[in-house]
Amino acid sequence: MRVLVTGAAGFIGSHVTRRIVEDGHAVWAAIRPSESADRLAHVRERLTVVELDLRDASAMQNLVFAARPDCAIHLAWYTVPGRYWTANQNLDCVTMTLALARSLAATGCSRLVAAGSCAEYDWDYGYLSEDTTPLKPRGLYGVCKNAVREILQVFCMQAGIQFAWTRFFYLYGPTEAKERLVPHVILALLKGERASCSNGERIRDFLHVDDVASAVWAVSKSDLSGPVNIGSGEPVKIRTIVETIAQHLHREENVALESSSADPHEPPVLLADVRKLTRVVGWKPSVSLKDGVANTCEWWRSTINS
Repeated sequence: MRVLVTGAAGFIGSHVTRRIVEDGHAVWAAIRPSESADRLAHVRERLTVVELDLRDASAMQNLVFAARPDCAIHLAWYTVPGRYWTANQNLDCVTMTLALARSLAATGCSRLVAAGSCAEYDWDYGYLSEDTTPLKPRGLYGVCKNAVREILQVFCMQAGIQFAWTRFFYLYGPTEAKERLVPHVILALLKGERASCSNGERIRDFLHVDDVASAVWAVSKSDLSGPVNIGSGEPVKIRTIVETIAQHLHREENVALESSSADPHEPPVLLADVRKLTRVVGWKPSVSLKDGVANTCEWWRSTINS
């Protein structure tokens, strides 16, 4: 199979790309010119890396016509921590995604899998299901994601392209941005600093990035159409993952679990209904929270010691 992956040097994209290459398929990896391909180092010689600005519709069209993929996995989006929720770059990502879809249709690509978000849902419901939970996107990021999904569903149907939309929940693992919760706690504890955590009673759905990659690839190889949640389906308190990190690093005394009033913008529970992922796609997670945290801690330790 010929596969095109956009955002291939990103946190999720690099793991997905490696999974596909290791599965023996021909992969074209699209990355930004300013982006390092270090995350792809282990498979760099076994794929085709193309540097381009995906906002350049002509350059993207040239890539699609050169690769002529059977399947495209579109993971590129603006995701700078702390900024992406309201950034105007979300609008550029909408334009970029629609231009990609048009190029794929022109080359006869048969399947498109694109990245959505749990931010598309109405978070008041807590337990979020693809078929029953109302959609109430949060901020410009969520609105743009949901708008793209609606357009792509109709466009791909008309163009004869199978279309799946992967809604990600709370992901963690090696190479994640330092500003995110898990690496922030790990790095603080590795440096002997105090790691504080407020609202630790909130329940979230955490999934190790290796499982994320295998889930995305499983969806890509399946016949599933429409939205599908990518999560563990297991409720985990934020304090639990912080404590698991501290226990692995033997730094329990450096963790401060602060009590604070509930943030009205942060619901008490966000949990993925993964029945479609497990029953229709036939995928199940293989990395436990304990093992995933240990893997992530040791990766960050290696970056400090190298």
